[in-house]
Amino acid sequence: MTNSFDKNISNDHTLAASEARFAALVNATSDVIYSMSADWQVMRELDGRGFLKDTHEPTNDWKANNIHPEDMEKVKASIADSIREKKIFQLEHRVIRADGTPGWTFSRAVPIMDDQGQIMEWFGTASDITERKNTEEALRESRAQSDQQKRVYETIISGTPDLMYVFDLDYRFTYVNSALLSMWGKTWETAIGKRLIENGYEPWHAEMHEKEIDQIKITKQPIRGEVAFPHATLGRRVYDYILTPVLNEQGEVEAVAGTTRDVTERKQWEESLEKSAEELQNINEQIAATNEEMAATNEELAATNEELAASNEELIAMNEEMAFINQELVIAQQKIEESELAFRLAVNAANFGTWFIHSVTLEFVTDARLKELFGYYPEQSLSIEQALAQIPEEYRSYVAAKMDNAIYNNGDYDVTYPVIGLNDNRLRWLRAIGNLKMDPSGTFSAFTGVVMDITEQYLAATEIKRAEENLRIAIDAAGLGTFYINAKDRSFIVSSKLKEFFGFYPDDEVTYEAALNQIHPDYRQEVSDLAESAFTKGTRFDSEHPIIGYHDGKIRWVRGIGEMQYSESGDYFTGILHEITEKKQDEIRKNDFIGMVSHELKTPLTSIKGYMQLLLVKLTKQEDDFIINALEKVNAQVTKMTGMINGFLNISRLESGKIHIDRQNFDLALLLKESEDESLATILSHQVIFDPVKTTILSADRDKIGQVIHNLISNAVKYSPQDSIINVTCSIAHGTVKISVKDQGMGIKTDDIGKIFDRYYRVEGNHMYSISGFGIGLYLCAEIVHRHHGQIWCESEFGKGSTFSFSLPLPQS
Repeated sequence: MTNSFDKNISNDHTLAASEARFAALVNATSDVIYSMSADWQVMRELDGRGFLKDTHEPTNDWKANNIHPEDMEKVKASIADSIREKKIFQLEHRVIRADGTPGWTFSRAVPIMDDQGQIMEWFGTASDITERKNTEEALRESRAQSDQQKRVYETIISGTPDLMYVFDLDYRFTYVNSALLSMWGKTWETAIGKRLIENGYEPWHAEMHEKEIDQIKITKQPIRGEVAFPHATLGRRVYDYILTPVLNEQGEVEAVAGTTRDVTERKQWEESLEKSAEELQNINEQIAATNEEMAATNEELAATNEELAASNEELIAMNEEMAFINQELVIAQQKIEESELAFRLAVNAANFGTWFIHSVTLEFVTDARLKELFGYYPEQSLSIEQALAQIPEEYRSYVAAKMDNAIYNNGDYDVTYPVIGLNDNRLRWLRAIGNLKMDPSGTFSAFTGVVMDITEQYLAATEIKRAEENLRIAIDAAGLGTFYINAKDRSFIVSSKLKEFFGFYPDDEVTYEAALNQIHPDYRQEVSDLAESAFTKGTRFDSEHPIIGYHDGKIRWVRGIGEMQYSESGDYFTGILHEITEKKQDEIRKNDFIGMVSHELKTPLTSIKGYMQLLLVKLTKQEDDFIINALEKVNAQVTKMTGMINGFLNISRLESGKIHIDRQNFDLALLLKESEDESLATILSHQVIFDPVKTTILSADRDKIGQVIHNLISNAVKYSPQDSIINVTCSIAHGTVKISVKDQGMGIKTDDIGKIFDRYYRVEGNHMYSISGFGIGLYLCAEIVHRHHGQIWCESEFGKGSTFSFSLPLPQS
């Protein structure tokens, strides 16, 4: 007994010490502080620090109050693991903050042990990491947008082998295409944001381009040059480059775009040609010197016969040397021809047209392909003036000026322009690139270049731009809002018009969750479920719902339509929203009118029904069968009219939002038993058979679910032959309960099954029966079931009967 007493004292001391440490921890930190029972079922205290709701009394519902529903299972699993292992609990998870909005926390709790190593309680802290998480999410969205822009750029320029890139004003690469990354042997992540020297440029090379960028910032003029640079796999190569300023709306340089082309082979051909020319020049000089020597030798032969033998020998030697020189000349000529052939094959393979302007005569020499591009036949001659004449007037002076600048000022010549073919009158878009050749003295030598047909690329780009503009104009004219949701990370991109629908300002950042929160609470879950169904099942999204403006609090009705789009670059959900507030207000006014008229009609009908029942009681004793039968028929019609009016009232209340779902826990088996007793008492024309049902607790509006069951049974009675059997069954599977009503009636055609739950829809056609009604019973059933987040459907075979079923979710245990 003494040991037990001492143990209790020790535990009390330990608990007191723990409470003292907890108090000290509360005062010392700005984090949320909490304490838990050993099994985490009871939160004894929570100092929320404005982040979470404070708890000063022990509570069992702390999880529902503080833990975000989507992270509930993750938190429970981590708690169970910490209790089992008696280790520190620590986890990042979402919470419901004190203001009701979702947030993020890093929670850490330490177990307090007794002398036997058993957990007595837990002390913990929770840090608000919402801003960090939001920042991480924004970073992911920014990276996704950057990747998307990169893919667009790569798609546009994938057809060119040129190296394309963009610098910011601090000399950093903000974009490079795949060809340049391949040359560097780098990836996008390791290259973007780096300067020239960080991407492998030699110091002199990097400094040269930085000075050129500085010059472009000042002059706003492009710069063209030629430089050698090591390729990652091909070794050192020669490149021709153009740096062009990118101007903003104010006309200031905000970036510098560059294009570089590998001209190594062309330079090699030029060097080979120059080298061959030098060799020919040397050979000619040697021939001239030899001729002089031969003349001197002849003079010596004429002067003296004694030296004839020696002179003949020298002549033989000279002839041998001449033969050797001629052989070298032939070899050099073959090399020149081979170089020209290789160049011609390359041009033909690319299907380019070529030109050559002579340095002295200014003769314009072209090939058949260039003539074809200008609509000339191969046998026709083509001059510069004739070529310019085929260019439309609005481009002609521009092209001519570029050519003059290239020829006389060694300016850049890379021009895109349209031509109208002379003979075929065909419109072509051409790109011409030329280079000026200079001799060693710096004098104009020749102007050569190539012309390529880019009609398809140019027209395709123009058509895409026109289609995008037409779509934008159509959307703006229709007053539509657009949205885009990435299927992978749920990044949310919306138009300014859609922000306006949701009551946001144009500059506001709008997330998917923020937009969902502005949907009226009565419709929020339904819209969320439709969107998730589109993501997971690919179903079409089509919903009408009200929105409460974020800033202005204005209620707007919108209709949203969207579908999943699938592509190799990633799946996404996109669609449009348009405002239907005026239409909805008209419907509400109509429903209010129907409700008012129906309500006013109920009072006289109730009086008529009362008098009819009194008359039936009094006339029963007089045994006048005709009058009694007539009154019973009148009474039946009054009852039918009362039912119709009640149906209209229910629809009016449903669509105006005046019908609310009053959820309560009840036994579905008892409700079905009541329906069975009612059917036995009121339905004498059919056999209504209820299968046995076990106790099933359901959280729903008991009266409205009873109304759905009653309407489905009444519908089966109405559309099936007298004395036929109607079966009512109930089953449970996958967390839902399903109730089915099966009849042996006329059945429903396949084309009508998808419409029978629409408001006022009635099946028409050649049926065995003529059934009265307004088509509101099944519509009312569907609305009640959907407001319970359930499903309703029909299975039918025409001429053999139908089975109407609905399912409801069971409460979570």
